[in-house]
Amino acid sequence: MSEWTHLFVVLLEGEGGEAKDLALVELALESAQRSGKQVVVNLSGVRVMGVHLLGELLKPVRLGKPTPWLAGPLNSHAESTLTVTGAADAFRIFPTLMAAAAAS
Repeated sequence: MSEWTHLFVVLLEGEGGEAKDLALVELALESAQRSGKQVVVNLSGVRVMGVHLLGELLKPVRLGKPTPWLAGPLNSHAESTLTVTGAADAFRIFPTLMAAAAAS
């Protein structure tokens, strides 16, 4: 996690599907939202984006909170997961973290 001027960036790497990883994602997103800044989840290092990780990223929607922005570049598996589940429309997705920063 890192704070930028207008963003709170959460960097995810690896598989991201184990329970301890999902708990860390949940904690990171909660901390980021408390910052009052736009939350950006950098998925450029995620090799496999499973439904459990996607569920954590969508949790703010279910709680009536703003969704995090997603930044890539996304690998083909992550893109497919977002497309096939129909979740891509729930997020603002940027090709890079710098593109997300420019939009803030």
